[in-house]
Amino acid sequence: GLGGLIGLNRTMMLEELAEGVRTGSVENIMFPHDVVANAPQIISDMKRFFPPLEGHFMIGPMAKLGWGTPTLVSSSLGVIVEVPPGNIAILGVLKCVLPDEDAALLVLQVKFIGALEVSKSRLWFFASLFGSRVLFMTIGGEMGLLIAWGDNANFLLSVGGFHPKFTPPPMPFPSPQRVSISILNESFARIRVEGYFAVTSNTAQFGAVVELFFGVSAFSVEGHLGFDALFQFSPFYFNISFSASMSVKVFGAGLFSVRIRGELEGTSPWHVEGEGSISLLFWDIDVPFSHTWGDSADTVLPSTPALM
Repeated sequence: GLGGLIGLNRTMMLEELAEGVRTGSVENIMFPHDVVANAPQIISDMKRFFPPLEGHFMIGPMAKLGWGTPTLVSSSLGVIVEVPPGNIAILGVLKCVLPDEDAALLVLQVKFIGALEVSKSRLWFFASLFGSRVLFMTIGGEMGLLIAWGDNANFLLSVGGFHPKFTPPPMPFPSPQRVSISILNESFARIRVEGYFAVTSNTAQFGAVVELFFGVSAFSVEGHLGFDALFQFSPFYFNISFSASMSVKVFGAGLFSVRIRGELEGTSPWHVEGEGSISLLFWDIDVPFSHTWGDSADTVLPSTPALM
């Protein structure tokens, strides 16, 4: 399939397009289904993504491609160029189904957008999984890449988001959601795994969490195990935390639970703190702990020219 768009006195709102990738509304401007019935929504999205701006011109060829018989991999792809200032955006949907639609063991569907913004001296990419699974296990998550130069030089790559204590720089796309796998998702049993990995110009960070639930109306068991790690290069600093819990409920009332939480950070100075607790019916024991040691030190790395 072939298509495209031309815009006179129009600009493209790249951050709105990135949000549209997450929500799926960007599909309304790329090979929309049932144009007559969906015309009000399509027109609304066009105005939001491509509002009027005097003196700007856009052109965007689009293509819909498929490979294999039956189709194993399909892609809807569009390239939009705005002049001035010469910004280029690539957006689309990629779908892979193996071995075929009728007996799919693997379904991967990704919505994505990438952009070169000449006016803001940056290059970025954002992708979001949707409706994807391996056998009976559903998978999801998002990733983002930002490379900026000039006065606001920066770099970040995130698959699944960031450490809870990290504040990312302003990004042209939404903060990526955790990469997740739902191993089991029934009314009586759930097992879910989430994780993330990120690298920025001054940090490396990663973490994961496992949650499980087994139960019926009268009895249930819930569990949680997770950790987060953040390493900052200059000044050097790290923060590693973990948590675990398990609880047993009978007719909705807590029968027994155990929880533990800990955090270690350093190195100038070192600090550790945490808490452990046990509950049995109406009896609770909480044991908090906290300790700091070591001296403060200057851990700032000397600057090194990128080009020698």
